[in-house]
Amino acid sequence: MNASVITGPAPVQTVDTTDRRTPWWVIAAMAVAGALTMRLAFPQPGWWPLLVPGLALVLGSAAIPARPRSAALVGLLSGLAFYLPLVHWATLFLGWLPWAALGAVMALWWALGYVAIFWLHRWARHAWPGPVGRWLLTPLVTAGLWTARDVVSSSWPYRGFAWGRLAQALAWSPLVDLVGWLGLAGTGFVLALVAAAAVPGARRLVRRDVRPAHRALPLTGWLALVVLLVAVPGYPSVTTGTIRVAGIQGGDERAGYFMGGQPGDVLDAHLQATALVPADAHPDVVVWPEGAAEWDPSHWPSLQSRFDALSARLGAPLLLGSATDRNGRTYQSEYVWPSTGGTREIYDKRNPVPFGEYVPDREVYDKIVPGLIGLIGRDLQPGTGPAALALTTRDGRPADVGVAICYDIIDDALGRESVREGAQWLVSPTNNADFGRTDELDQQLAFARLRAVETGRSLVQVSTVGHTAAFGPDGRVLAQVPWYTPEAMVVDVPLSTTITPAVRFGAVIQLTGAAVGLLGLLTCAVLASRIRRGGRRESHSESPRLSV
Repeated sequence: MNASVITGPAPVQTVDTTDRRTPWWVIAAMAVAGALTMRLAFPQPGWWPLLVPGLALVLGSAAIPARPRSAALVGLLSGLAFYLPLVHWATLFLGWLPWAALGAVMALWWALGYVAIFWLHRWARHAWPGPVGRWLLTPLVTAGLWTARDVVSSSWPYRGFAWGRLAQALAWSPLVDLVGWLGLAGTGFVLALVAAAAVPGARRLVRRDVRPAHRALPLTGWLALVVLLVAVPGYPSVTTGTIRVAGIQGGDERAGYFMGGQPGDVLDAHLQATALVPADAHPDVVVWPEGAAEWDPSHWPSLQSRFDALSARLGAPLLLGSATDRNGRTYQSEYVWPSTGGTREIYDKRNPVPFGEYVPDREVYDKIVPGLIGLIGRDLQPGTGPAALALTTRDGRPADVGVAICYDIIDDALGRESVREGAQWLVSPTNNADFGRTDELDQQLAFARLRAVETGRSLVQVSTVGHTAAFGPDGRVLAQVPWYTPEAMVVDVPLSTTITPAVRFGAVIQLTGAAVGLLGLLTCAVLASRIRRGGRRESHSESPRLSV
């Protein structure tokens, strides 16, 4: 007689490579090590080759945690490990509290992106289990999620903080030419994509079930991609003459808000440095840094006469910086002096620094840290006027200039707006004396060079203490003077009307990258849910099989 055996349905197989045996602290050590490695890629020391390997460590660690809470904690720790060393210069005069607050806010955004990438890996194991998902879709969506996080953290809260974006590490690397094609956001997307694509390749290298001859194939392809990116040429910029610029660096460390200087010290330092302009230089414009004029000359007749005489002696207009009061509001401005035709060309800073130049929600924070809030006596308003100022050379040729005062240099949209308004070159007046001889000065200069390449415009950065430098449309260093030294930097700056792809399509590239991340994550979640529900229905709907 035949025996009968009743069996249930075959179990539904799912792909789940999560290593639940890995302690969370091991994952955290991996993520923190990656974040610290990334930090070393930024100025200073600026070891840019470490950027992608460090990011790959961070992204790879996001695929390991077994629980969302573990992922959130690891993400927060790695975010702190990146941002706190990056912005340590904030402690120089303000102490540890503002530095810790800024680092914590940015680390929270980092952790949010890290958790999103964790969920992507968890869902992708079900939704995209094949090689296409592993080698293409998951890295693409990972890069998109990194871009989306950057978009949000760079704009909120209080206009955000766009420092520490991946492209900032490339300012002095052979990859800088990518910025002219893709912009800072698009370049960051590509870097995140390369790092994310390295993660499955690294896993393949250590897997025992892969033949040794096949282990290096993904690594070879990844290295070929890196070489291809390095070989990308710069976008050609056609120049249309030059403008001779005299950039004035006062070199007086008392230029900072917290340096203990007396009213008039900064003004006198820049008047003395302007006297260093050679008699035969014949500049087309003389540029002073942010706030170097100290007072608005339109309200001080004695100051008007001094600047009028200075402009007449040099035979060129002055591009001055000071606070200006108009219609009951205070702005940090850069303006052409003397005024012509009764109208003063003026640019107002678009991005005053929160808790540095104004206090948002002052009533709230005054109750929490009144000592710090009391240091900021007035609130600067964000500018809404034109981004470019009209200038001409000595021979009457138009040479309009786009302006980005200090922190404005991180604003991608402002650079594009300047070019659309007809700017043929850019200037970035700044006062970073409050950061002393820290990495902040080098990090800001990196943004200046990136902005020149991105827009295809020469850029002159003029600082109260340094770095004062000029870059060509291709990022080439045209001139640079030592920091904390009184100096008049005279340089012939190429003019250009070229529209780079980064200017033309930069906003679209950024939004597309973010959309790839958010829509990709949503699609992956929906597919994974359907597959799981389908597997459960199949396991419950199959009738027992009778084997005789």
